[in-house]
Amino acid sequence: MPYTLVLPFHSDLTSIGTTVRRAREEGPAHGVREVLLAHNGRPLSPEARAKVDALVSPREGDKPEVRFLDTTDKGIGAGYKLGIREAREEFVILSADDLPFGWTDIVAFEAAGRPDFAIGSKAHRDSQLATVTKMRRVSSLTFLTLRRLLLGWTTPGDSQGSFILRTSVAKSLLPDLVYDHYLCSLELATLHLKRGGRVVEVPVSAEDNPHPSSVSVLSDGWRMTKELVELRQRMKRVRSS
Repeated sequence: MPYTLVLPFHSDLTSIGTTVRRAREEGPAHGVREVLLAHNGRPLSPEARAKVDALVSPREGDKPEVRFLDTTDKGIGAGYKLGIREAREEFVILSADDLPFGWTDIVAFEAAGRPDFAIGSKAHRDSQLATVTKMRRVSSLTFLTLRRLLLGWTTPGDSQGSFILRTSVAKSLLPDLVYDHYLCSLELATLHLKRGGRVVEVPVSAEDNPHPSSVSVLSDGWRMTKELVELRQRMKRVRSS
């Protein structure tokens, strides 16, 4: 089954090289046919751009093509949207530059029968996770509670995992996506649900690749609450249209 793997990144090149080399070597066994390096935000320095350009490769035998994409819009959501727009294969994987679940999300997706919309979910009862801090656990539970209060009980248990979508479905949702940051993934799932679609959460095994977090519980939590309210209002209009 052919996949497009989308790897959004901004200025941190710590993981991208290792991930691309891994995708080229291991990806073919899992059906990965192309890798999209979806840079978002401030233009890369000449030195950083040279490093990224060195990763770009044509398809060689069963090794996937690697393409560089760029947008001045900043945020993981901006990278996702760019990747969806340019994806050519039947399914698109919206992941992260450190490939946090390895290939376990694809394996679980295949076992689930290749649904149109799936999430590699840390909330799945069969997922195997690295150590989670108490603060992270509390933040995740608070976010889930807010989502269920504002968006209903069908909202996915984990909206920040990897997303695997049929590319035609992802492209159909693209015109209605607003957010450029992390809420884009929840927006994708919510729009799909409101259109009568189904979101399947599949188990993953999280690899321990810690990145420093820039999230502020107070300021980002307040912004998240306001944007969830806005998303709820938008979904009301979707239902009435």
